[in-house]
Amino acid sequence: MKKYIGTVIIAIIIIICLAWIFLQNKVTVSGNIAEIRVDNEVVQTLDLSKNTKITVNGKNNITLIVIVDNNSVYVESSECPDKICVNKGRISKEYETIVCLPARTIIEVKGR
Repeated sequence: MKKYIGTVIIAIIIIICLAWIFLQNKVTVSGNIAEIRVDNEVVQTLDLSKNTKITVNGKNNITLIVIVDNNSVYVESSECPDKICVNKGRISKEYETIVCLPARTIIEVKGR
């Protein structure tokens, strides 16, 4: 009986991992809009189904170029020093965010 305990534990771990992967794919929902906030005030709401390119004027005189393309949104360029917002890449799922701390700007995908 003791020989099989390790095998049973590994099998249970594999089943839990597979269930988590399956549920993770089912739970994530694509969003319909992107809300852009500067200093916690909504400055623009973008429809992700319409390809758009806009300029967002953040705090500290930092300008971001935001692109909506293929039902996703991303920051093409920013004048901030670290470029974390640019390196974040595309987001399209509900509750995903892009944050530019120096510009105090948040882009969040939401449902309608």
